Amino acid sequence: MVEAQSIGQILREKKQDLKIETAEICAYLKVKAGDIEAIENDNLEGVTKYIYVLGLIRSYAKFLKIDAKIIEEKIKLLSVKSNTDNKNHLLINIGENPAVTPSKDSFFNFLLISILLFLVLLSLYNSFESNGGLITNKNLVFELENIDS
Repeated sequence: MVEAQSIGQILREKKQDLKIETAEICAYLKVKAGDIEAIENDNLEGVTKYIYVLGLIRSYAKFLKIDAKIIEEKIKLLSVKSNTDNKNHLLINIGENPAVTPSKDSFFNFLLISILLFLVLLSLYNSFESNGGLITNKNLVFELENIDS
């Protein structure tokens, strides 16, 4: 008889047989009651975080102590997209798409600009140091000699 039932029917009937309330399941699995009801009604698109629906079904079945083999067979029959199918962005490896891959010239230019910027900042620092009224080693020795006398 299990073969003819949907995954939602199996879960709902087992929950009723065990006399477990939806609130208890929600507290254990840390999900909303609407998600549990959506699974029991075979409305997988109604689950809040649709990409986790297969894991939620497995956890729910494990909580109800339903044989994992039965659940896995039923999951194979579902038309649920995997997490990678639900991504809204495209991952591209460097070198795979020349339009978005930085060229060697851009790295060289970045390096050249960084070196030039460093040299400019170093020269600015040196000019401020000489004009900043800082005590040089000569002046420090002179001041120390005057203190002793």
